[in-house]
Amino acid sequence: MGDDRHIRDERHIYHEALQNLDQPQIEDDLPDTLLAVPLLKHQKIALAWMVQKENSVYCAGGILADDQGLGKTVSMIALIQKQMSEQLKFTSANSSCIMPETLNLDEDRVSELAKSKQQTERMTNSRLHSSSQNSKPAAGTLVVCPASVLRQWAQELDEKVPESAKLSVLIYHGGARTKDPMELTKYHVVVAPYSIVTHEVPTHLLDADDEKDQLTFNKKRKAVPSGPLARVRWFRIILDEVQIIKNHRTQVSRSCSGLCAERRWCLSGTPIQNSINDLYSYFRFLKYYPYDDYSSFCDFIKNPISTNPSSGYKKLQTIFKAILLRRTKGTLIKGEPILKLPPKSVFLEKLDFSQEERQFYLQLEGASQVQFKEYANAGTLKQNYGNILLLLLRLRQACDHPILVEGFHSVTSGKNSMPMEQHLPRKTIIHLLNQLESSHGICVLCSVSNLDAVVAMCGHVFCYQCVSEHLTGEDNLCPATDCSNIIGSDSFFSRDTLKRLISDDDTDEASTSYTCDPESITHGHYISSKIKAVLDILMSISGSNTKMVDNLANSTNFKPNQLNLNPKVSEKVLIFSQWTSMLDLLELSLDKYFIQYRRLDGAMSLTSRDKAVKDFNNDPGVTVMLMSLKAGCLGLNMVAARHVILLDLWWNPTTEEQAIDRVHRIGQTHPVKVSRITIEDTVEDRILALQEKKRKLISSSFGDGHGGGKASQLSVEDLKYLFNFVDR
Repeated sequence: MGDDRHIRDERHIYHEALQNLDQPQIEDDLPDTLLAVPLLKHQKIALAWMVQKENSVYCAGGILADDQGLGKTVSMIALIQKQMSEQLKFTSANSSCIMPETLNLDEDRVSELAKSKQQTERMTNSRLHSSSQNSKPAAGTLVVCPASVLRQWAQELDEKVPESAKLSVLIYHGGARTKDPMELTKYHVVVAPYSIVTHEVPTHLLDADDEKDQLTFNKKRKAVPSGPLARVRWFRIILDEVQIIKNHRTQVSRSCSGLCAERRWCLSGTPIQNSINDLYSYFRFLKYYPYDDYSSFCDFIKNPISTNPSSGYKKLQTIFKAILLRRTKGTLIKGEPILKLPPKSVFLEKLDFSQEERQFYLQLEGASQVQFKEYANAGTLKQNYGNILLLLLRLRQACDHPILVEGFHSVTSGKNSMPMEQHLPRKTIIHLLNQLESSHGICVLCSVSNLDAVVAMCGHVFCYQCVSEHLTGEDNLCPATDCSNIIGSDSFFSRDTLKRLISDDDTDEASTSYTCDPESITHGHYISSKIKAVLDILMSISGSNTKMVDNLANSTNFKPNQLNLNPKVSEKVLIFSQWTSMLDLLELSLDKYFIQYRRLDGAMSLTSRDKAVKDFNNDPGVTVMLMSLKAGCLGLNMVAARHVILLDLWWNPTTEEQAIDRVHRIGQTHPVKVSRITIEDTVEDRILALQEKKRKLISSSFGDGHGGGKASQLSVEDLKYLFNFVDR
């Protein structure tokens, strides 16, 4: 019976994969009256494929997963123009006559899913919800993207379309944005950031992973009132940098899936970042049946991969074949490279600490290992998962600069206390513990109960995954709705920490475990080994050297114009770090050597970000751009640079690759050099190993690492075997 249900549920996937087997790649194009730039060959193929996918009765849309820098934005603009007559027909029709694609698909499934209690209830909820959709006004295309690329999307929509076919575009952002949903229907394209979608789209009709999570989510979730984005029916929704919603339990993922649309698209050069679980969020948003239900996703995809990776990954490649198009910069079309770009050279610069830095790091590492062993011996590793991640965070920060390790003389849940903990009144500690326990550990962002929950000083409770994702960005405000409290990595407390503080009366236990004098290296003017390496690279590019500059700067007759850095011939450089405090430290050294720079991080306004990018791209005197990895790795076009410096490693290699592809992309005319700076014999060695493991995961998911080439080699017999299909 189970096999019969699997065959029935996946029959349309089998037929579509069968049709795509050995199908020649067709091309489509647009006249120059509709598009101001000619499409490249791979973009013409993408256009034809996307038009075909939008007409699919199974999943009206898909995932365009081309490498960063291959022109996905232009391809989507071409699709919008190609299908504009369909969009205008949709928006001009009587709203009561048009049912959103999501609801039609769900209603068609009811008869097949009636035997499943969970899925039957899901369909019932959807049908009840559909009655409220009939009166929604019909709107055009919604583009959801990171805030950092809002203006770039608007600029591309303007520049890539000729005057004769101009699109009306609305940037939906800021406190003064319209509250009238009818206003959104007046535009061909509305561009909005993920944060606005999160605040405007209620999520109470979405499925949770299981019945327990669903009850928790519905019972404890803070109600989100419907905003204008949720009160219209969109012809098309495009999620740019869709990996932002990869965690299916987060509010942003649920909200995006809750939007009402006829056609849906996901754009990402790195759709899989952490695990196969990332895919479920995309399938749920796309309404890709049967994989948009978590239990089915596990039955058909996740569990088979766990049981038999070889056949499991082959099946995943086949499932991808029906809805995903991926080309890399190494892809060949008829023997020719998909794109002729200048070469990119990546160098791993392995440094060693100074003697003081090494002593500091070893003592920090030793204290962390002691704390980890305590958790292991007590059998509480899972309960202290968040605290363990914080220990790793400190080790990673110590590789950049000792001063980044706030409260370096303490361990979050150990016997030592952080500076903020030392000053907490007993009454405050008891209050925070009561807040944590009364919430049952339910995160205010993802609404899921967690054993590793932490409470902020403002009283809001989070799971460590949600709050750690927030802390790696630049926003220093509490992520809870309507909370304006400033937070930091030392603003969160676990249950174990609070209980220990209440019971610990021996203040001597809070004394430092370090024997070195930290004062010599834990101040802002200390130049760490990594900052020295950056300065050496910059000086070598300009033809100078740090010793010569130091001698000039220390001269009593020094004048800034004596520094012959000659910016007119210097290569422009992008420098990435995960921590804005590291960028602050780097600024001190750049100022010392009179190097002109600009900066981009998440705390800046959109106007300030836009000006910084324009100055860097257009002003020959500005040779350096400091960028936070989170705010700067997505969507931006920075081809004015020729050199990329990565100051610290991220767990996932795709994040670094996205940063590099800000420079190595369409429009780049010079060779690109990438310097990845690491410290030997530290936690960064293990991060490098983890990155390689994740690369293998991504390669297995897509095939041979070149867009799922192995999936295209599957035979008819392979397809029958993968789906347990027997001709009848």
